Amino acid sequence: METDFLVIGSGIAGLTYALKIAGHFPDKKVVVITKTHSDETNTKYAQGGVAGVWDEVRDSFDKHIEDTLVAGDGLCNEHIVEIVVKEGPERIREIIDYGARFDKDETGEYALGREGGHSEHRILHHKDITGREMERVLLGQVKEHTNIQMINYCFVVDIITQHHLAYLVTKSTPDITCYGVYVLNLHKNKIEKII
Repeated sequence: METDFLVIGSGIAGLTYALKIAGHFPDKKVVVITKTHSDETNTKYAQGGVAGVWDEVRDSFDKHIEDTLVAGDGLCNEHIVEIVVKEGPERIREIIDYGARFDKDETGEYALGREGGHSEHRILHHKDITGREMERVLLGQVKEHTNIQMINYCFVVDIITQHHLAYLVTKSTPDITCYGVYVLNLHKNKIEKII
């Protein structure tokens, strides 16, 4: 099989990437492969909510960044934390625009929770199945794109790189190029190549 873009995994990251690529390149084919059924992902089982700065009067990006760095206990890349925190509300708005239903209070405002290492109320939930709600919405959006093909029950068994062309490739080889993957198609019980 040939494709223009190959996405491995149908969780929130894979589906979001597939949707963005399909939108930017409507004439290109996007293939998403997943080990079981398309909604059987770690995303689906995420019970907790998603954090973002919503109340700019009480909260701020600086507070959210600080909370994240403290909770990370020195293990966080500060630059990445800053990017994720500052882009978080926009990414959450995208999934809301797709149709995600986060809990609201009696006034119709989002019911923001405060949990974990957060110093402010900034967590959006959908009951206690937030991940399942986000997965539902993303899969619904994927179905609307005719240039996205989902392939279920495919395990990646090898990534095709220069080593398949008889070059020595190690973890420190610069400029490793991915040409595609070999997958075990469980429906057909055979190894297939996707490039």
